[in-house]
Amino acid sequence: MAVGTQEISLQQREPTARESLLRPLVLFFRALRRTPIGFIGFIGVVFYALLISVGPLIVPFDSEVRLDQIAAPPGSRVQLLTRAADVDRYRTLDDLAGQTVGVVRETAGPDLVAPYEAAGTFAVDETRWRSGRGVPQAMEDLVDGEIDALIVFSESVRRYITENRDAAQAAQFSGLAVSNEALGPPYIFGTDTQGRDIFSHIVNGGTILIVTAVLAGFLSTLIAVGLGALAALTGGFIDRGLTAIANFVLTIPQFPLLVVLAALVQLNNFMLLALLIALLSWPVLMRAIRAQVLSLRERDYVEAAIALNLGRPHIILREILPNMMSFVVINFIFAVTSAMYQQVGLVFLGMAPINDYTWGVMLYFGRTRGTLFSADSAMMVLAPVVAIALFQVSMVLFARAVEEMFDPRLRTVS
Repeated sequence: MAVGTQEISLQQREPTARESLLRPLVLFFRALRRTPIGFIGFIGVVFYALLISVGPLIVPFDSEVRLDQIAAPPGSRVQLLTRAADVDRYRTLDDLAGQTVGVVRETAGPDLVAPYEAAGTFAVDETRWRSGRGVPQAMEDLVDGEIDALIVFSESVRRYITENRDAAQAAQFSGLAVSNEALGPPYIFGTDTQGRDIFSHIVNGGTILIVTAVLAGFLSTLIAVGLGALAALTGGFIDRGLTAIANFVLTIPQFPLLVVLAALVQLNNFMLLALLIALLSWPVLMRAIRAQVLSLRERDYVEAAIALNLGRPHIILREILPNMMSFVVINFIFAVTSAMYQQVGLVFLGMAPINDYTWGVMLYFGRTRGTLFSADSAMMVLAPVVAIALFQVSMVLFARAVEEMFDPRLRTVS
């Protein structure tokens, strides 16, 4: 008898706080596992969350202008140039102890040799940029023996040594060779029109864009849910008035109106832009929420709450909202994707501030600076386009997974 009582007490034991927290997560991942496409979308969402939160801490934003690296193709990097006889002798900067290393101002060279110069490892000979003419001048100094090695960009090597169309100059530099092709880290996506690392801009450029989109999606969903539920539960004049306002906003083309408002209002911070997008994005969801609430208010438990006079906040938040949470979450995800497209469109047209270097700003500068007409610098436009597209795909796939979790009719038979 005591054993039976113990078993009953164990079965009726209240779950611990840890179990209460982990159980929904376990159920979520079990349901997500049944939807491979949705799981891919979830992984994409997690990746972008890490990209905007942890990425900038790992890859700092590159703001240094380097005149010899402008519009370089992917994979370009800083190299070490020496005379052919010294290729095996000088492979790293440490090998040049006691020698003279040449750099050109306004390039990556001065920053790279600064610690060695401060430590007195070797002497540094600087050449002025002089509209690019300083690079061949420094190479001439290397040929003449005035310096022992030269830090130079890979595109400069290609231009002056491997693919030099000036026969006399090619013959002059024929005795030079690259001793270290990987002296500096590679530019994975190449460089922009100021010689800055595009990869660092991709890593750092999504934070403001995604945060603004999520904030705009949250605000528009909040407005739609609040007004839709209020209209359905109140009825009468309030219902007709809110519905009329929603219908009126729907008759106005949303993005053209957003462009006009952006021209009239100074969008000096991302919160204001998110609010502006949200104020124009709520009517469609509001009408859908109103229809959902009108259907749910006929349920017995809602009628009982109304009869008990529990109040509209309780009825909306405790009785109605939990029963249409999946619909709200899915529409929130689509609101985020729409908000991102709208703010990128504003930036691309030059109607939003470009103070924060986002993916949209990269598209704007790519368009205004003609990078579309250069194969080497096309990544300045293609990289943010791909980043935005993959984010949108991840959100849509994840929305599909959420929809299948809450709607058994959409689940595939395993």
